[in-house]
Amino acid sequence: LHKPTRILAEFNRRGFKVCPGTQNGLSSTGSQENQYNLIKDRYNGCEIVMGNLEITQIESNWDLSFLKKIREVTGYVLIAMNHFQEIPLGQLRVIRGNSLYERRFALSVLFNYPKDGSNGLRQLGLANLTEILEGGVQIINNKYLSYSPWIFWQDIVRDSNAPIDIQYNGKRGPCHKSCRDYCWGPNEEQCQILTKTVCALQCNGRCFGTSPRDCCHIECAAGCKGPQDVDCFACRHFNDSGACVPQCPRALIYNKQTFQMETNPNAKYQYGSICVSQCPTHFVVDGSSCVSACPPDKMEVEKEGQRKCELCSGLCPKVESSSFCFSLHPPTLQLKAFFSDGHAHPHSYLTGSVLSEGNQWRQRVHQSECQSLLPPHCELDAAVQRP
Repeated sequence: LHKPTRILAEFNRRGFKVCPGTQNGLSSTGSQENQYNLIKDRYNGCEIVMGNLEITQIESNWDLSFLKKIREVTGYVLIAMNHFQEIPLGQLRVIRGNSLYERRFALSVLFNYPKDGSNGLRQLGLANLTEILEGGVQIINNKYLSYSPWIFWQDIVRDSNAPIDIQYNGKRGPCHKSCRDYCWGPNEEQCQILTKTVCALQCNGRCFGTSPRDCCHIECAAGCKGPQDVDCFACRHFNDSGACVPQCPRALIYNKQTFQMETNPNAKYQYGSICVSQCPTHFVVDGSSCVSACPPDKMEVEKEGQRKCELCSGLCPKVESSSFCFSLHPPTLQLKAFFSDGHAHPHSYLTGSVLSEGNQWRQRVHQSECQSLLPPHCELDAAVQRP
């Protein structure tokens, strides 16, 4: 049998820990303790969240230090219905907003206080957040949150027309005297860092000073420490081994001498906002990108040891569903195979990958290899193509 693989995060060649986000909104996943354990298992040590970062329904005395390394979120950030006083996202520099909460907001902070008692969110702690690439900000009904009105959000959002909705929060607290007008909290190190509205007119994006010589490279996001594409704090489009580029190196390049397209030995694939030489485990190559599944007009094939998406000749093979099996048992789960016409393949089960989500284990079919096994801990219908 194929040994089940526990996947909670992928590492690219530069050592970034990349974690999958969620899209649960304000819904819960069981008890508050279970909710906390799921969040902790998912984001412990994470640096880049591929998807949405949703922190909801967390009590005041629970340790959130596992969030402190997160520096980029590709979707939206939702902080809602929590009782803690501060969230340790001090390393977060950029929210991409590839998906938006309520289709409008890249950052939403909502209802972070209990009905009774004095606990609740008092500081956002986002001192290094300097860019939101898409979407706006809503910070509403946080009874004890004092400093959100003191943030110059127009310096953070890329789109000057992005919605900014700040209301029904706590009384404004004072900034440190060295912060001038804008701050994330009362201390000197909590002054807001401005990287857009203070730039010289010659700058086309962010800057690291007020001089015309202090412009960031056009591919920078969230600011920079110098003018080169390797000086960016984050990348507007793609990170290629530390350099910010508009696109990853393509598979084919044009030879000006032979007037032919030739294979590029330095080609890389797009994995979120990162250029990688190989797609992570359980991702499929589709053109120049790493995707979680092939689109409807393509089918998955394996060539030269690599899983790829190829156009179907005619209708694609019918695969009605790929189901999940949840259990408290460790990854000894196997998924029973059912053909697309509804008939079960006798004594056969599909092998696949196992993903840990707190104390639950989830198995998903990634290949149609049937094997005779002992009865599993749990069975769930999964439609597969009849051989």
